[in-house]
Formats: sequence, C-alpha cells, structure tokens
Amino acid sequence: MLLLGLVVFLWVSSNFLTYAIFSDDTYSKPYFVTYLNTSMFCLYLIPSGVRWYRARRRGGGEVQAGVREALLAAEDREEEGEEGAGRAGKPAVVEGRLNTRETMQLSAEFCLVWFFANYFNSYCLKFTSVPSATILSSTSAMFTLLLGSLLQIERFTPTKLVSVIVSLVGISLIATTDLIPTSNTTTQRSTLEIFLGDFMALLSALAYATYITLLKARVGHESRIDMQQFFGFVGLINVLFLWPGLVLFHYLGGEPFSLPPHGRVWAIVLVNATITLVSDYCWAYAMLLTSPLLVTVGLSLTIPLALLGQMLLMGTVAGVWYWAGAACVFVAFWMLNREQD
Repeated sequence: MLLLGLVVFLWVSSNFLTYAIFSDDTYSKPYFVTYLNTSMFCLYLIPSGVRWYRARRRGGGEVQAGVREALLAAEDREEEGEEGAGRAGKPAVVEGRLNTRETMQLSAEFCLVWFFANYFNSYCLKFTSVPSATILSSTSAMFTLLLGSLLQIERFTPTKLVSVIVSLVGISLIATTDLIPTSNTTTQRSTLEIFLGDFMALLSALAYATYITLLKARVGHESRIDMQQFFGFVGLINVLFLWPGLVLFHYLGGEPFSLPPHGRVWAIVLVNATITLVSDYCWAYAMLLTSPLLVTVGLSLTIPLALLGQMLLMGTVAGVWYWAGAACVFVAFWMLNREQD
C-alpha cells in the first residue's frame, strides 16, 4: 500500500512537471522526452547482465548444460501437454516461463505501442490540463474491456456495458469543458486546442489498452514473464531503433531537435525520466505484494490528486459540468473494478 501511494504521487507529479515545460512552450519536445524516459528502462537489464556475467565466470559449460537440460524438460512437458489436450479435446496450455530470447522478441513487438502510448500521454499536456489528461487516461480500463471482449479475453456483462456508457458520458463532459485558469498561466488555449489535447489523452489510453490486452493474450498469466527484463528490452530496443524519429521530426518541422535550453529544464527532464523508471518498478512490485485489482483501484486516486494539485498549484476553477464528467469516469471505473472482483 505504501508503494502504491508512492506510485500515485509520482505519476501525478510527473504530469505536472511535463505540463510545466510543455504548456508554455518552454521545451515542448514530446518525442525526445518520451525517447529519454523509455531509454531509462535499459537500467532494468543491469541485474540480468550481472547474473549472466557471474554465471559465465563460474563456468560456461555448466551453464550451457543446465540450459540444454531445462529446454529439453520444457519440450517434454509441452509434448505431454499436447497429447493430453488431444485426448481431452482442449488446447494445451504451456505453463513455462518465457526465456530471454522470447522475452526480447515480445519486447520488440510491443515497444512501438508502448512508446506512442507514452508519447500521446506527454504531448496532450501541451494543450490540456493535468486533471483532464489524468481522467481521460484512466479510460484505458474501458478500452481494455472492449478489446478484451472482442478478443474473447474478457466476458462482457450488463454491468460492464453500463460502466462503458457512463464513462463515455463523462468523457463527453470533460472534452467540452476544461478547468478555467485564474492565475499562474501565460498561455491560453482555444477550444480546438483543448479538444486536441483531450483527443491525444484518449489515444494514449487506447494505445495502452491495446498494449496490455495483446500482452495478456500473448503471455497469459503474469508469472510466465520477467517484467523487469521485459521493460529492460523495451528500453534497449527504443534506444537502438527509435532514434531515427528524432531526425524525421526535425527535418519535417514537427519537432526541431534541441537540447534543454537551461538548467531548470534539464532538471525537470531528468527528474521526470527518473520518476518514470522508479514509478514503474514500484507499480510492478506493489502488484506482486498485493493484487492487480487492488493496484488498479488504488491508481484511481490519481484523479482527485490531480484535481487538487491543479487547483492549488495553478489557481483554477472547476465548473459543475467538469466535476460531473470526472465523477462519471470515476464511478464507471469503480463499477468496472467491482465487476472484476
């Protein structure tokens, strides 16, 4: 629970830090910031690298022999499972954990989806408020339900249908209104720009839902994959293959490349990257210590925290329809997780 509380605080803090340099165009570089943040995941590979190096030092022959024995045993279990499945008329379920090569392949398949989920989550803060981005991003649970139902991973029930409808009502209310700034702001956004920011937040939620649903379809149970190693390879693949995007955006004029102009921006960018690294680790560890359901429900606390932070830090006034929209999304989120329970 302590780790979960830390994740809620870090995620909301990260959004406010990003908003501080994006909203007034101090350093509006969403691709570079997302590239840097995702690259930090490479640090997750250090423990695996240390273990591999120590194993090699102890004796490569013993390690290779152990790997061969493990692979042969896994193949025997798979063959037995297929035979049993054929007798029972049901598909076989492979219970073994993914090896390093399989984990790397899975990371490569999901890297781009993960990157753009975070890219849109950052870019939307150039046009919309932190609470709006937080609330709309939480709708990923609704998109997950819809995609899961289409892929027959989730069972669609009347309660889930109502939760989706209530969520859509809330999204509509939030998209047509936004927090009204009263102080501490230098940039006013038009209705079209606010709508664009809210749309990007929804794209982020959809991309994340696609990522998590397909990952569940491919992996099955969470125990079959080393999530630390998975994220580490996502970071490595990001570093090796997504840097051309920086060049492409530069020459197309969408995001001219430049490093942070001064120390304050450097500090925000680096702190934000560190938050991304630490918060994702704490999120995964909190899930292992508690349950996915508890973590998912607990993360809904980002909504009231973001609203409170926006009012205290930015001096904003929330209209009645904005609060009604936020309440609809929160209630739909609660209904969905009650149904999962």
